[in-house]
Amino acid sequence: MSFNDLDQHRQVADQLQRSLERGRLAHAYLLVGARGSGKADVARTLAKALNCLKAEHDSCDACDSCRRIEGEHHPDIHWVRPESKSRRISVDQIRELEHALHLKASEARVKVGIITDAECLGEEASNAFLKTLEEPPAQTILILLTGEPQRLLPTILSRCLRISLGAVARTASPYRERVLPVLVAFAEAGDRSLAAVYRLHAALIGLLAALREETREAVETEVNLDRYTELEPKVRERLEKELDARITGEYRGAREQVFEELYNWFGDVLLCVEQAAVELLEHPGQMPALQRAAATLSWRQAAAQLDAIEEVREAVARNVNEALALEVGLLKLASS
Repeated sequence: MSFNDLDQHRQVADQLQRSLERGRLAHAYLLVGARGSGKADVARTLAKALNCLKAEHDSCDACDSCRRIEGEHHPDIHWVRPESKSRRISVDQIRELEHALHLKASEARVKVGIITDAECLGEEASNAFLKTLEEPPAQTILILLTGEPQRLLPTILSRCLRISLGAVARTASPYRERVLPVLVAFAEAGDRSLAAVYRLHAALIGLLAALREETREAVETEVNLDRYTELEPKVRERLEKELDARITGEYRGAREQVFEELYNWFGDVLLCVEQAAVELLEHPGQMPALQRAAATLSWRQAAAQLDAIEEVREAVARNVNEALALEVGLLKLASS
């Protein structure tokens, strides 16, 4: 099967082939589609096209490399599937994949790791896989296949370029309606000056401050320590610390979803620079704003913007002050 044979997913095939021809493939893809939608066919075809010995930017399906990838016994193309009984992908499977990808390729020009039913990654396996996503080996592409992206960790979602293969239920973040207007306004202004970037920074910091206060009020109302009128001081102090810890944890979860929305938006901008079909976008209803944002960018600039958002996420995960992390990251969006 070559790109030409992927008639069911013509737009996806054309997009991947264009990226391959231009040398602009992402280091990790999330292919989202219902069971039976052909996700594995797309992943397999991309792996063949990357390593075909005869065709250029496609697969010939006749050379030794294509035949071995098709049969799933190529030494440098690694498939990970849920274990049959548990229907889970174990941390041992991920560690084996990580070890294999860090080895020197036996034959392939580009090593490929393909995780099917990626929603079956357990917590420990997910955390282990994050290390590979954060620092992928050279000449390696990772492809995750899933029909339930909402079951994946936000930190995994944020590190993959998402492409949809047909209709599948999307679970939007509960904060999308609050983040999207800020991003649309920034895009429609058509202005990447320092002043525009600082306006975006102020809007996002205001949103995060509101989320922090809303989280605190919701948790305090639910716990309601005031109902305990006769607690010993030490017990009250312990409960207050537990309350603060819960507020912090829930706020960080909400903040992560805000950053996921930022990443999805700038991922769409990158796809628009590549002139991807609207069906491939996370925000297909925002094409005018996305196209306006993309119109002033080269592919390299759009990719750098996406990297900048990822750097912000990583910084706040390390407990860097969020206002400072956002300022440093968003300044990279300004016109050079």
